[in-house]
Amino acid sequence: MTPIDPTIAMPPTGTITLPSADVVQRFAALWHEIVDVRGAVNMLQWDQETMMPTQGQPARAATLATLAALEHRLLTAPALQDALDGVDLLAMQTEDKLLSAHVRVARREIVRATRIPERLAREMALAQSDGLMAWKTARLESDFDRFAPRLKRLVALRREEAAAVMPDAEPYDALLDHYEPAMTGAMLEPLFDQLRAFLTPRVQAIAERGVTIDESCALGDFPPEDQLRLSRTVAAWLGYDFDAGRLDESAHPFCIGIATGDVRMTWRWQPDDFRPALLGILHELGHALYEQGLRPDLRRMPAGVSVSLGIHESQSRLWENHVGRSHGFWRWLQPHLRKIFPMSTCDADAMWRGLHVVRPSLIRVDADQVTYNLHIALRFDLERRLFSGDLQVADLPAAWNDGMEALLGVRPKHVAEGVLQDVHWAHGMFGYFPT
Repeated sequence: MTPIDPTIAMPPTGTITLPSADVVQRFAALWHEIVDVRGAVNMLQWDQETMMPTQGQPARAATLATLAALEHRLLTAPALQDALDGVDLLAMQTEDKLLSAHVRVARREIVRATRIPERLAREMALAQSDGLMAWKTARLESDFDRFAPRLKRLVALRREEAAAVMPDAEPYDALLDHYEPAMTGAMLEPLFDQLRAFLTPRVQAIAERGVTIDESCALGDFPPEDQLRLSRTVAAWLGYDFDAGRLDESAHPFCIGIATGDVRMTWRWQPDDFRPALLGILHELGHALYEQGLRPDLRRMPAGVSVSLGIHESQSRLWENHVGRSHGFWRWLQPHLRKIFPMSTCDADAMWRGLHVVRPSLIRVDADQVTYNLHIALRFDLERRLFSGDLQVADLPAAWNDGMEALLGVRPKHVAEGVLQDVHWAHGMFGYFPT
């Protein structure tokens, strides 16, 4: 395979002889434009998922496509390459590790962008916007056929992208590399094989034991405004700066870093159980704390962003599970919980047990820690087969249902609780789940 190697020097487009510190300023000014365009894209995408009126979709898609083309032009501009070559020489002369990091990250992005035609960048932005809106309707109506043509288009475009950026690699490896540099399907396969072999029989054995845990204290009538008040209390106490972020409702929870001082989270809720909303917000809080913790002075430079999606996800899972499901956390939370939900009689011991129930379930984001990675194993398998040509888009619902039954012993009754449950494929985010 041929991964995107950030150390590959592209042919210089100009002559750089005696680099000096001002070359860094020239490069920074050009890179700031790229970051600012990305911030505008993120802001428009956040609005698209939270507040945009439905009829605004065609215009929003066109705007996002224009910005995608603009970002592509900025990344592939000869002036940027000239400036980067100068920074590279300066970093080598001065042995400046931070400059070297900026060069490594920027070089990787420029190489990848240069291999993709601008037309493809524009078409992908249009397809992502169209796919998101189609997914929302399809999920609401539990109708895969509404989404299938858009998904087929997204797969075709990602195939074209994969062939362009890593022509000698498996298509899926090129997509994995975007989220986790140098990661491949062959590296992940043994991991998921081990997880399946270890977890599936244990899930079955736990189910056969027939042990019932009392979850009644987490069940009842929990108005969304009260759940939101509890979640905001927790998020603020754990360090989320609401003066530098927001918390809004969306069809699928997410966190997005728009700019320095603007990191936003979203949530969704269930009326009869406050755990999914709270744990979901703790998950997104992990992403948000990572984003809010990035150095402001580097935020608009190449090495000032997150290291990879795997590192990002490690933070969300840390706060959701190692903190949010811990006994100590619930000892602290108990008085706050009772103040907002006076009917709750849960003590910390009862809540701790109620947060560690092992139950095969259909929805990934609500899964317990024994079954969760089996949900990821299924998505990895389906994505890999989809891009190898072994699986067609039209066959995804049946393949999903068969996979759930084989791994977890449960079968979705409809596609809204099956293949349509996650938003990521509507964004064309293939290769994201293994992170």
